[in-house]
Amino acid sequence: MAERAGIRVRGILLEISSEVYVPAEDSLLLLDSIDGLGNLEGLRCLDVGTGTGIAAIYMARRRCETFATDLTAESVELTYKNAKINGVVLHVAQGDLTRHFRNSSFDVVVFNPPYLPEPPGRSELSLSWAGGSGGREVIDRFLRDLPRVLREGGRALILHADYNDPHQTSKWGGERGFDVRVVGRRKLAFHELVVLELELHQKRES
Repeated sequence: MAERAGIRVRGILLEISSEVYVPAEDSLLLLDSIDGLGNLEGLRCLDVGTGTGIAAIYMARRRCETFATDLTAESVELTYKNAKINGVVLHVAQGDLTRHFRNSSFDVVVFNPPYLPEPPGRSELSLSWAGGSGGREVIDRFLRDLPRVLREGGRALILHADYNDPHQTSKWGGERGFDVRVVGRRKLAFHELVVLELELHQKRES
């Protein structure tokens, strides 16, 4: 059974678990980038790979209709609990990235992916940080479905480490009708974190 405890991050009370990624510097940088989106009231927002639910709760507090999804049942349960603790309503689903959203489109999609360049281990927790070759395998799978779930005029925030080759994401977006810009950076001891914003101006045939 997972061990659980509680922390407070940016005024959000979170129950945490030994089987779910605990918010760290990457999570805080993503929250800063969400701040840069401006007014979210009345929009539909999606947090992919929600973990503890911190980014979803952060967006729900800004009065958007917020959805959260994660691959693991432990994360989904934790996110439900943390939403209740913080007095917000989230629509939470278990699934692999965005493929289980069939007739949904969103104004804002945020993703703090597994970005370390190594394969997942045996634990569920490793799924939250192990991004495969170059740390891009999950990022690239997410990108392939992004145009389907993002509305025209919608924006996606995707966190990368510098060794994930963020330029590859920028090139991919530019070829598919997105404006791409860097909206957040944070230098850590051994790498730099980068948040890219992809704004979809016009849907194109894939």
